[in-house]
Amino acid sequence: MRLERAWLHAGVYHLAVTIGPRPMGSANERAALQWAARRFAGWGADTAYVMPVPYSERINTSSGVAVGLFRGRSDSLIVIGGHLDSDVRENPGANDNASGTAVMMELARVWRDAERRYTLLFAAFGGEEGNLAGSRWFVDHFPEIERVALMLQIDMAGSDGPLIPFIDSRGHQAPAWLVKDAYAIDRSLGYNSLKYPTQFFTLNAALGGVAGSDHEPFLLRGIPAIDFTAGVGTSPIHTANDRIEFVSKAALERSARLVDGLLRKYQAQGIPAARTGNYMLWQLFGGVLFVPQWAIYAVVGLALLLGVLAFTRGRAQRLQIDKAQRVHFSGAKVFLLLLVIAVFAQLGEAAMQFVKGLRYPWFVHSDEYLTLAALFALAGFWLALWLSRNWRFSPDPYLYLKRGLVPLWLLVILAWLASPRLALYPALTLVCCSLAVYLPGTLLKLLFALAAPVPMFMLMFFELFEFGARSMPRALASYHGFTPSLIYSAALTLLLIIWYLPSFYLLAYTFAHGHRHLAWLRIFRQPLFGLLILLAVFAYGGYLYAFPAYNEQWHANLRVVAQYDQNTQDSRLRLTGDEYFRGVEVKAGDLQQTYDEAIHRAELALPFRADWLSVAGSQTGDARDSTLIQVDWLLTSAKPWNEVRVQVQSDTLALVVMDTNLKYSKRRRADAERFLFRWYADPDDTLRAQASFKLSPGSRLIRQVTAIYAEPPLPLTVTAQYADVTYRTEVTRRDTLVVMPPPTEAGL
Repeated sequence: MRLERAWLHAGVYHLAVTIGPRPMGSANERAALQWAARRFAGWGADTAYVMPVPYSERINTSSGVAVGLFRGRSDSLIVIGGHLDSDVRENPGANDNASGTAVMMELARVWRDAERRYTLLFAAFGGEEGNLAGSRWFVDHFPEIERVALMLQIDMAGSDGPLIPFIDSRGHQAPAWLVKDAYAIDRSLGYNSLKYPTQFFTLNAALGGVAGSDHEPFLLRGIPAIDFTAGVGTSPIHTANDRIEFVSKAALERSARLVDGLLRKYQAQGIPAARTGNYMLWQLFGGVLFVPQWAIYAVVGLALLLGVLAFTRGRAQRLQIDKAQRVHFSGAKVFLLLLVIAVFAQLGEAAMQFVKGLRYPWFVHSDEYLTLAALFALAGFWLALWLSRNWRFSPDPYLYLKRGLVPLWLLVILAWLASPRLALYPALTLVCCSLAVYLPGTLLKLLFALAAPVPMFMLMFFELFEFGARSMPRALASYHGFTPSLIYSAALTLLLIIWYLPSFYLLAYTFAHGHRHLAWLRIFRQPLFGLLILLAVFAYGGYLYAFPAYNEQWHANLRVVAQYDQNTQDSRLRLTGDEYFRGVEVKAGDLQQTYDEAIHRAELALPFRADWLSVAGSQTGDARDSTLIQVDWLLTSAKPWNEVRVQVQSDTLALVVMDTNLKYSKRRRADAERFLFRWYADPDDTLRAQASFKLSPGSRLIRQVTAIYAEPPLPLTVTAQYADVTYRTEVTRRDTLVVMPPPTEAGL
């Protein structure tokens, strides 16, 4: 049986369009799980069911895993997985991850009648966007987990961009044989689409594995596993625009054929014995290089040793200059020159923001704006040279060398504490700096000095930089005004200086060491070169001006947030966005207002009532322990809610949860310790919260209930070209509770 594009696309359509957004715990997620299980059963699975996932970390939300088991000659299993949930109510999740689930389902259809050496288990995981809740539960509770010999995951298969193999987990990687086979089959199919972003995964590991998928719990269990993901940075995932219109049928087929090729290989030849690997993968010159962990340790150790030796050599060669002839503040002057360059690197974005009247004019074409930043940095370099033309600098190379080597040496140590892989990049820079000290000849020193910042540059502008850049506007949406912008720019400037200052001092060392041979470089600070750079900046800026900041695929975000306090009946309606309001229209009854100005926050003068939340129940003291409080609360809503939060605290610091069947998180602040109980994604209209708390004698219990609804509190429409609009109404009720005395024996 052959893979069919029509079946692949139909699967995406059913999940993303017919069912729609599928947040963890929602009715739509449950419908998708049941659909997958019915499909497995209809295709003749020996076992087909939905495994309940009653647990989610710190959230009172359940999920599930749809399982289809097709027995083979062996009891050993190969798991083929894809998650079918999406992140929020507005996101149809076409690429992330209706596409991967559709590929997994199509593979189940194709393999249902095939001769099977290994038993195949097809799994549609729920709760992936909820910290891998479905796959974690599956690995911990599937009865035959010890028989799983291999796991293949498809997460995002609908983008024509490179296909990224996710092979890392905490402490180890997928076995090398699995990675080699994936690359070999990808080449044999004529795609050559696998691209492993080494710098991205280095940063990801150092940050605790922010980006990942459902293969990770298997890897952590020591099961060979790999995930294939397409569209990171090139597909509008985690937005309302992750629609089927942007899903490529050819890309769906590519992922399906790759995983199918792996299945055919292992069904025919067997699965190798190695379970995990310990290496750093580099993709070079059309091949893959597996750098063992010990080699990373060796390079970092060698770099630290060379740094010490270079420092010692430079100190031994320092010039003896009479005190009266010494030039002061030479190191500070070099610092100021780099400061000028760092500030100029940001002026390109600032100029385009001013000209186009937008906060993020680069949102669609971030790579092109990096070129603009490079041109402005070059302009800053020229200006720094021109400003310093009459400055005096110390002729002693050691003065600059020590300022470069010492912080770089310390940076390697600090990076090592986060991750040995992360430490490799400043270590390579340290190697170049150290060799520049030892190598003879000014030209060789200059070449290594110029090469020194390259590893750090690669790490900063990692392969999926556009993914990180496009994630930034939403994170910064709540910041507005001059002061936060100034703080952000100052922080970015400081980061650039910390990142590149050691290499910049090495350039100063090289120039001081070979100033006679490098005197010709002074011609670059002539006005002619400045004029040429200025012309290049204007020409490229004019070229970029014609590029749209947003388009049909990439949208800005607008958020309408209504807040209602049931205690005071105060209401507030606010419109916020990550982009300036351009052509934003607001309609509510007789109100019709258009915003077209450089603001991204506005108050809407529309009073409303939203008495949708009711709280009942009791809190009772314990007859045997006066500090023990039993609570039994009923939360009900007049409308379907999207999220419910119950925050409990004492009017003193002391509060302890003694017993509850609910999940909760704990936060300790200066005024009190707070416990948060949270329900998410279509909770029942009536929720019951039961728990026991231990209070300090004489303390009072404070409860705040916040109900969040995915709708406005009154008829209201907000529209703008190339903008996604979400509506939220937050209804809050806060009570200082009276604890009822325990029932007496007479009352009983």
